[in-house]
Amino acid sequence: MKFDVGILGNQPVPTIVRQAQLAESLGYDTVWITDTHLVCRELWVTLTACALGTSRVRLGPGIAVPHTRHISVTASAIASLAELAEGRVVLGLGTGGSAAQTMGLTLRQTARIATLEAMATSVRRLLGDEAIRFESGATGKIAWLGGPRPVPIYAAGSGPRMLAAAGRVGDGAIMYASIDPEVLRAGVACVAGGVAESGRQPDEVDIAIWAPASVGRDGALARDHARGRVASALRHPLPIPFRPEDVPAIERLRREYNAFQHATAASEHRALVPDRLVDLMALAGTPEEVRAQVRRVMRVPEIGRIILLPQVPGTGFDSREHILRLFAEEVMAHVA
Repeated sequence: MKFDVGILGNQPVPTIVRQAQLAESLGYDTVWITDTHLVCRELWVTLTACALGTSRVRLGPGIAVPHTRHISVTASAIASLAELAEGRVVLGLGTGGSAAQTMGLTLRQTARIATLEAMATSVRRLLGDEAIRFESGATGKIAWLGGPRPVPIYAAGSGPRMLAAAGRVGDGAIMYASIDPEVLRAGVACVAGGVAESGRQPDEVDIAIWAPASVGRDGALARDHARGRVASALRHPLPIPFRPEDVPAIERLRREYNAFQHATAASEHRALVPDRLVDLMALAGTPEEVRAQVRRVMRVPEIGRIILLPQVPGTGFDSREHILRLFAEEVMAHVA
């Protein structure tokens, strides 16, 4: 099992760079930077700063979305980043959530399978030094590339059809779909179905889970720290239906979710998340509790990495740096 870090960039860029450096020093494999431009610092500026400030850790968007920039811009940006950090750049792609919502779009409008497949296919062709056809009917390519510059593409999904699409088009798949082994097995089966449709073998695709995370000496505080990220996850479907008794709370949360509080642990909508749904979705609690949670995830052997998403601090919550250190020293060191 590999462990990664997802960083919501609503702290100053120099702070995020120091967190990427800390993650590198603690042995995390990859640092993923979120793409929510009205809530966080700009994705490619932040990634460039992290690339210049680190030397070993992999870096990439987690995840780049289609609503804010053309796919040709994303392809040129990731190719440029690969020049700065050769061999350690990855590209997470997805239809997104918070970036769309802050622009007045709904998840129903943006979460389209065809969008994910077109993004992955187009960017792979552009990075392969090929031309693509634009919406205008014209064709174009990255003129400066000078040859293929392959970058691993991780496609993200939550529901069954989107996870199958991720399996079809991704070198990796990112599942935002619980930490519960039953749910994870269902998600893995969806990804595997897509992989089979693409003519590949299951072990050719790196499957990751995107997990709200918080670990602390005060288990109740750690769970509350992760509650806002759980709220974010619950806007999306799971590969299996939610329990009927949970549906009213989830529907209310989706109605009242404030995308402009997407990146703070002190979000008001976190109060709408009951404890059972924290247990369903998050790695959260004391080091002992989180170790047990990680070991449950590891019962699903197809999952090759866990991407921890510690909530950005709000008043009264532990710092992200504290969470990264405690997880590395008291969870990773015991389960890796």
